[in-house]
Amino acid sequence: MFQIDIRTIYLGYILINIVNLILIGSLYFQIKKRFPGTFLILLSFFMSAMGNILVFFRSVIPDWLSIPVANTMIVTSTVVLLIGLEKFVNKKGIQIQNIILIIIFCLVHSYFTFIQPDLNARNINISLAYLIFSFQIAFLMLKRTPIIIRKITRSVGIIFCAVFIIQIFRIIYILQIHHISINYFKSEPFESIFLLTWEVIIISLVYSITLMYNKRLIIDVNANEEKFSKAFHAAPFIIMLSNLTNGKIFEVNESVQTISGYHPNELIGLKSIKVKIWKQDADRLKFISDLNSKGHVSEDEYEFRKKTGELFTGLISAHIIDINNEHCIISVIKDISKGKKAEIKLLKSEARLRELNSTKDKFFSIIAHDLRSPFNGIIGFSDILHEQLLKKDYNGVAEYAEIINKSSHQAMNLLSNLMEWSRSQTGRMEFNPEFVDIVSLINSSIELLKISAVEKSIIITHNQPHNLIVFADKAMLETVLRNLLSNAIKFTPKEGEVIITTELKQNECLVLVSDTGMGIEKSNVKKLFEIDSMFSSMGTENEIGTGLGLILCKDFIEKHKGRIWVESELGVGSKFYFSLPKI
Repeated sequence: MFQIDIRTIYLGYILINIVNLILIGSLYFQIKKRFPGTFLILLSFFMSAMGNILVFFRSVIPDWLSIPVANTMIVTSTVVLLIGLEKFVNKKGIQIQNIILIIIFCLVHSYFTFIQPDLNARNINISLAYLIFSFQIAFLMLKRTPIIIRKITRSVGIIFCAVFIIQIFRIIYILQIHHISINYFKSEPFESIFLLTWEVIIISLVYSITLMYNKRLIIDVNANEEKFSKAFHAAPFIIMLSNLTNGKIFEVNESVQTISGYHPNELIGLKSIKVKIWKQDADRLKFISDLNSKGHVSEDEYEFRKKTGELFTGLISAHIIDINNEHCIISVIKDISKGKKAEIKLLKSEARLRELNSTKDKFFSIIAHDLRSPFNGIIGFSDILHEQLLKKDYNGVAEYAEIINKSSHQAMNLLSNLMEWSRSQTGRMEFNPEFVDIVSLINSSIELLKISAVEKSIIITHNQPHNLIVFADKAMLETVLRNLLSNAIKFTPKEGEVIITTELKQNECLVLVSDTGMGIEKSNVKKLFEIDSMFSSMGTENEIGTGLGLILCKDFIEKHKGRIWVESELGVGSKFYFSLPKI
């Protein structure tokens, strides 16, 4: 019968170990940072290869190195492989018992090498070690591994099930051999068959481990792709990928539809220049220029256009990146329209707060100065009048009494305007519109101020229909008419004329109070209706104004959703208009 040379077979086995080591090494350097335990698996194959090389050089190197040390290294490589695979599947195990077993293995191997040399006993020792460790690896790969990755570890588990079975058959065969052998390379033919089978196992193991890593890599890549896809499409802002060279859009997330109204399929394949998402093409060109010069753009603010044509404000950031060796642009557009609106509201609130602070300051200024002035006149002249009456000196009494009377009226008018204005500003004045005849209110105001007009020989002319019904707050409208008419009389010289005109237009009722008075300088016209720059001047007979009357008129007319304005020419006269919405 043809005798197979075990040493030749073992040399082939070593060459297979070296090739496997190279393959696992290549695998390690490709994915060492992706999966834990890869280095230990590489170390396991290295220890196995080195141990088998030491065995091959038996009789060339010392026996202690080629028998107990070499075989302990081979068996230990299996434990290292077990630890590496545990790390790979994220299942930590206790290894103290395996360390103890390796120590026992080394002692038994040394005993049957130097004290009582017995090759069969050493082979059984090796097979028992493989039985224990292969069972642990098979159990790890088939049962302990999480279900989600058990499919990819199954082949490795099956390989070690085969190792377990082969080692049982080997032990049974060795136990049937009655003669004691010393030289391994002169073993029975069965050992040659075992070595050939072992070569197939080792080749299958490397293939299974490589396949396991590839499948795990595919699962991780798919999982990462799914995570990226979900994050990409769930992002609450527009993310767009386009080619830098031709500008073609090749990917866009679903938020583009929520923000701009475009479906992703409407944009993919188009050139960015053809997508009318930019409000102005000059903005797009500036963005491209900045991107090319700096390589990135960070939160530049531009106006963009939705599919409907509606505009929105967006912050765009972009980077030039390489995808498949092509220069591409990743652009992110964040809709900040709501934030801009909130910012505008905040600015308006700030302006309103400043206005209120100015109003408060002016209010106290009026109380502190303007209200004190007429009362100083009343008190001062009443004291003089009192002293003269005690002395029975009636010289100038009538003049003093007239001054007191005018000061009292001035104080009363100021107090009345202050009260109405403060109630309007604090919201305590209720707005109660009703159907009223504005012609009747105008006639009542003329009658109220008739004495003041007669004293200055001023003619009041009113051009208006018999009646004109408007929907307005009667008290507020009376205040407006009274203030405008009072001002017209105050700033019109003697023998002048005040004209009141009422006209019904298409959408509004227009009231005009014009006079032939002093007129107002253009630089002061804007100040008439502003509390923070409140403007007041002396009348033609040195009448003193409060400066609050027109501001009060403006507030009341605006409550009616109307308008008030003035046209004036210095030395010619003024025209005050106000309008109320038509019923």
